[in-house]
Parts: sequence; C-alpha cells; structure tokens
Amino acid sequence: MTGVSVRAGVRVVRTTVRVVRTAVRVVRTAVRVVRTAVPMGDRAFCRNASPIRVTLPVHRPSVRRENPPKMVKPKKPAARKATVKFTSRKAAVEAPAVAAPAPVAEKRPDAPAAPVARRPDAPPALVAKHARRLASQVRVDAAALAHAKVAAPDAHRLETLADALDAAQEAWLVIQDARAVGVVAATRDPVRAGRDHVFAALRTFADANPTTQSALDDIGDVQGDDDLISDTTRLLALAKKHHHDLDGTDLTDARLATIRSALGLFAAARGGAQAAAGTTTQAEDEVTRSARRARNRAFWALADLDRQVARRGQYAFRDDEAKRARYAMYRRSATTAAVEGASPEPAPVK
Repeated sequence: MTGVSVRAGVRVVRTTVRVVRTAVRVVRTAVRVVRTAVPMGDRAFCRNASPIRVTLPVHRPSVRRENPPKMVKPKKPAARKATVKFTSRKAAVEAPAVAAPAPVAEKRPDAPAAPVARRPDAPPALVAKHARRLASQVRVDAAALAHAKVAAPDAHRLETLADALDAAQEAWLVIQDARAVGVVAATRDPVRAGRDHVFAALRTFADANPTTQSALDDIGDVQGDDDLISDTTRLLALAKKHHHDLDGTDLTDARLATIRSALGLFAAARGGAQAAAGTTTQAEDEVTRSARRARNRAFWALADLDRQVARRGQYAFRDDEAKRARYAMYRRSATTAAVEGASPEPAPVK
C-alpha cells in the first residue's frame, strides 16, 4: 500500500511538472507573437500597462507620419506711412518762408540783468583832465603806492585812456556840430597826409611781400572822400600786419594812432555834413551811432580805472589827510550826464 501511494505521488508530481513546462512554452510562444505583432514604439506601453487590460492591436502596415502644419501668427497691421508731398523748386521759391516759433527762455530769478549802454556821468573833458593829474601824482608817490597795488604802468594807462577819450569826444562833437564843408575840409588834409605816409612806407619796407604789393597796386590813387576813407582803412590794416617791417622807421605806433584818430574825425565830419544837408542815409546813421558808442566806451574805461586808482591811493594814505586829498575821486553828477561841452569841475569826493 505504501509503495503504491509513493508511485502515485511521483506520477502526480511528474504530471504537474509537465503542465508547468507546457504553460511556460505557451507563455514563451505568446511573447514571441506579441513581439512580432506590436511595433517598437508601442512595446513600452504594453510593458508598463496592466496585463489584465492589455488589448493587442491589430498589425497594420506602417504609415508615414507627416509633421503637423505650423501655426502662422497673424500679422500686425502695418503702420501708416507718412506721405511726403514734393514741391517744385519754383513753387518753393515763390512760397513765403514760415519762421519757426522761437523758444521761450525762462528767466531765472538769480540771472544778472542785461547790460545797459551808459551815458557819461560827468563831462568827458574834465574826467580826462582829472585822470592826467592823477597819473602825475601816482608817479610822485610810486614808492608809497606799491603796497596798494598801484604802479607806474597804471599812470601810463590813465594817460593813454585820457587821450583816447579826447579823440572819441572830439569825433562825437564834430557830428553833433554838423558844420558842413569847413569841418570836412579841415579834417581831410591830415587823413590824406597819413594815407600817403603809410602807402610810401609799405612800398619801401614791405617790398618782399608780393601780396601786399598787389594790394597797394589795387589801392592806387585817391578818387574821392569815400575812396580816401576806404584806402586809409586798408592801409592801416596792412601796416598792422607788417609792424615788424616798419620797426625803426618814422611810421611809429604813435604816428599810426594819430592817423587812425584823424580818420575817425574825418568820417565823423562827413557824416555830420551830410546830416546837416539833409542827405543822411542808413550808413551815416551808423557812423553817428558808432561815434557815440565809441565815446561812451572810452569814457567808462577811463572812469573805472580813474576811480580804482583814486580809491587805492586813499587807502595808501588813509592816515595822512593832506596826501589822501590828492587822490579824491571825481563826483558823479546826474545833472551833467547829458552835458557834452565844458562845465565846472566836479567837486572831489573825500
């Protein structure tokens, strides 16, 4: 009995092994079928999916996949271009010019006031006289004035500016007097003599410069008063250019300054004569205006220096009343601001 049971158990085991082996073969066969039927791209899905829910796809011939159409962005509406209107050259010339609006400049509260043309605050002749007397006193007290920043060059500047003021004042008075032919004739001769002097000097001492010699040929002879003024102005400019060539000759800086002053007087006399004759033009008006402005500039250049030197002289002799009085400044008087002739000397300010 025992032996029969053992044999029966062995048979059962062998049968079970066969069944398992058969099942393994079936599984392997099924795997081969799946590998053959499923494309490569779907194997991962089948491998990761649950075996209960797997549905084997039917094998179909591979279809070529096409790329999906690209999405085209809608174009933005193009900006409207400005239309340029062309105008013919003739129409552009005939059309009136339209001035651009001038920008409005904001005035700062701390901005300095615009300069105003000042008239003399005292008779120019008396200020020039005061400046010359002050220059002489500076030369006498040069040693004592050294610590007050006043030196001999200041005295020379006072005298030079006084001479310039006298010349400018005389030119201004010639226009104001407007004495016709007599004044013009009296002031013409010094200009003609000076013109001939400069012309001869440049012919002789600037002979190595062909440009200057050509300019002298162009100047030539005098054809009239206008030509005399124009020629003399050009010659003075050439003399300034050739000052090295003219060094050591009798055409000195002082002589050139005299000619230049005579030229101003002559031009002013012609302007005054034409104004008196009723033939004044815009050019003569400009001559009159220039003479007045030149007189005013000369006056204030001298007046400012005169008051500065006087103020420093008072500082140097602040402990000596007698010497301090020698450096009194001229008094600025509003009542004499418009006076162009002689008047009593202003009282000094101590």
